[in-house]
Amino acid sequence: MLTAVRNLVKYARRPKNFGYCTICEGRTIFVEKADWLRDHYICIRCASIPRHRALIKLVSLLFPAYRSLAIHESSPCGPASAKLQRECPGYVPTQFYPDLDPGASRQGSRCENLERMTFADESFDLIITQDVLEHVLNPSKAFAEIARTLKPGGAHIFTVPIYKGRKTIIRAAEVSGGIRYLEERVFHGNPIEKNGSLVVTDWGDDLQDEIKRASGLDTKVFLLEDRELGLEAEFLDVLVSSKPLL
Repeated sequence: MLTAVRNLVKYARRPKNFGYCTICEGRTIFVEKADWLRDHYICIRCASIPRHRALIKLVSLLFPAYRSLAIHESSPCGPASAKLQRECPGYVPTQFYPDLDPGASRQGSRCENLERMTFADESFDLIITQDVLEHVLNPSKAFAEIARTLKPGGAHIFTVPIYKGRKTIIRAAEVSGGIRYLEERVFHGNPIEKNGSLVVTDWGDDLQDEIKRASGLDTKVFLLEDRELGLEAEFLDVLVSSKPLL
C-alpha cells in the first residue's frame, strides 16, 4: 500500500485510470509515467507494465489451471515472473550464465542456454519467455529446443517486439571467433548483465513462418487491448506456439 501511495504522489500529474490488474489481482490505478506506454504504463500496486499483464492474462485464459503445471521460464524478470514463481510449485527459472556449467544453479536460477538445453524431452507444460528471443544468436535452434522440451498439448507463450508490415531484419550473426554486426548495435536492459543484451533480430511478419520451419509448431498472435486491464501499449502482442497432442 505504501508503494502505491508513493507512486500516486510521484506521478500525480500524469494520465491515469482505474482498473483491474491481472498480476496483483485487484482493483488498482494505472499510471502513464511517460508517453512510451510499453515500459511506463504501470500498476501503482505491483509496478507491472502492459506486456506483463497481457502475458498473465493470456496464460490464465488458455491454461486456467496453470498454477498446477510444469513451467519453464527463461530469463525471468519483473512482476509476471515473480507471480509465476510465487504461485506455481512447478515453476523452473533459468538464466544463461556464460561462466557456469549448464544445469548448475546460481541465485536460485538454473543455468541453461535456450539453444542447447539440458532438460529431457517433454519436460514442461508451458515455456515462458518475455522479450528474450530478439536477443538469441541462433533463434532457430532455440525454437527447436523449446518444441523438444514441451509436452504434447503444451505451449510456448511469449512476448517479443514484432515490426508489423516488414520482414525480419538480422542485426547480428554468430561467426567463427565472435559476432558479426550487420546493423548498428542496440542493447536492451538485462537484469544479470550491466551492459545489457544485444538485439540480434528485429522480428517481422515472417516470425510465425520461421517458428514453423525451425520447430514444426504453429503459432498464433494475440493482441489484448483493454484499458480496464491496463492493456494498452506499443508491441503488446503475445504469441503462443502450441505442440499438438499425440
